[in-house]
Formats: sequence, structure tokens, C-alpha cells
Amino acid sequence: MHRLLSVPRMPWLPMLAALLLALTSFTRAQVRPQAPERPNPLRAAYMRAHFYQALQLHDAVARGNLEAARLEATRLQQSTATMATPVGAEAFRGAIVRMATQAAAATTLPEAAQLTAVILGTCGECHRATQVRAMPPLSTDIKVGGVVGHMLLHQHGSDAFVEGLVGPSDSAWTEGVRTFATQKLDPAHAPPRFRKQLVAAETTLAGLAEQAAQARGSRDREVAYGKVLATCGACHRMVSNFAGPGPR
Repeated sequence: MHRLLSVPRMPWLPMLAALLLALTSFTRAQVRPQAPERPNPLRAAYMRAHFYQALQLHDAVARGNLEAARLEATRLQQSTATMATPVGAEAFRGAIVRMATQAAAATTLPEAAQLTAVILGTCGECHRATQVRAMPPLSTDIKVGGVVGHMLLHQHGSDAFVEGLVGPSDSAWTEGVRTFATQKLDPAHAPPRFRKQLVAAETTLAGLAEQAAQARGSRDREVAYGKVLATCGACHRMVSNFAGPGPR
């Protein structure tokens, strides 16, 4: 600074201003692209509402209620189309809108289940692309026995699979595999009227868990969970039109 001031016939104030302007421009060019995006409470609220609506679709399929699933898919399509999304997430939003539109027109439960799994997987791909980690809460340890306790264990496994897709989370996916592969229903606890069908569904789910254990990429996991979800829904529909997960 003293040297600047001692330069003959050179006004120091304009020179200093030019130097500061150059430094500011250089700093902005270096720092601004790396600056993290500020938290957006409105977008966070949209994301929570978006996940809730996706779960409404998921649970309708899990109950085996295709009519309700189509209705929830329509609501998901409508809400997603106007949802606030971060930069780079527009393509994923468009994909979810398309999948929800198809789910709203699904004619079979397996079709609705597969589309639901793809929607959840697309959420996870969006989170990975935008460097966001979604962490839905997993259910706590199940202490209830009998058929009720076993169904709660199934819901725990299903929730783990959902987090595995949406997070995305390898550890949660592994927990889903472990739950369905190791938890077996004691036939003595099953109602005699549905015992044969329930045991058959348990065997199917155990086999699907083995397939899910081999699934690595999002697409393979979507296919695997779509089959699990369709099996749950078919079994619940057989037992009761309103069996399965209750309202969230």
C-alpha cells in the first residue's frame, strides 16, 4: 500500500478500486460454482409430501387394493407435476409423472406393484444424482408374536426395501433381504382357512428374498421388490380387501 501511494502522479484510489474489482471477479469465478446450495425449507416440505404420497400408492398395492392404488397413483401424478425440484432433477420428476400415469391405468396388481417399485427406485436415482440422502425411518424391533407380529416383521422388511430403493441404501436393502429370508411363519399360528395359502406365500417371499440378495443395480432391485410387493398384495387381498399396512 505504501508503494502504491508513493508512485508519482498515479491516483491511488482508482488503482485500488480496480485491483479490488479484479480480485472480487477472480474470487467469484473460483468460489461460486463450488458453493453449496442453500437449504430450501419449501422444497423439503414438498419432498416430504411427495414421499408420503408415494407411500400411499405403495401401501394401497401392499393391501391388494388395485382401485385405491390407481387413485393414489393419480394423486401422485398430479402432485409431482407441480412439485418444486432442484436443478438437475427435472428429468427424474418427468419420469415419475410418466410412471404414476401408467400406474393410474394399471389393470393388474403385479403391474401396479412393478410400476410402484420403479417410482421408488427413480426417487433413489434422483437422490443420488443430486447428492441428497433420504433417510425414511425404519420401524423399531418387533416384540409381538403370532400372525400379527409376523406381519409387522413383514412390514419392517418392506420398509427396509423401500429405504433401500429411495435412500438409496445398500444396508437397508440387505436388512429387507434378511427379514424376508429368515422370518418364517409358524403354520400353527395361521388361520386354518388360509394356512395353505399363507405357507405358500411365505415360501414365495423367501425365494424372492434370495433373488433380491443378488440384485445390485437400481433396475434389478426395482424388479425384485415389485415381485415382493405384488406377492404381499395378492396375499392380503385373499385374506381381506383391507389387510396390510394401515394409513400412514
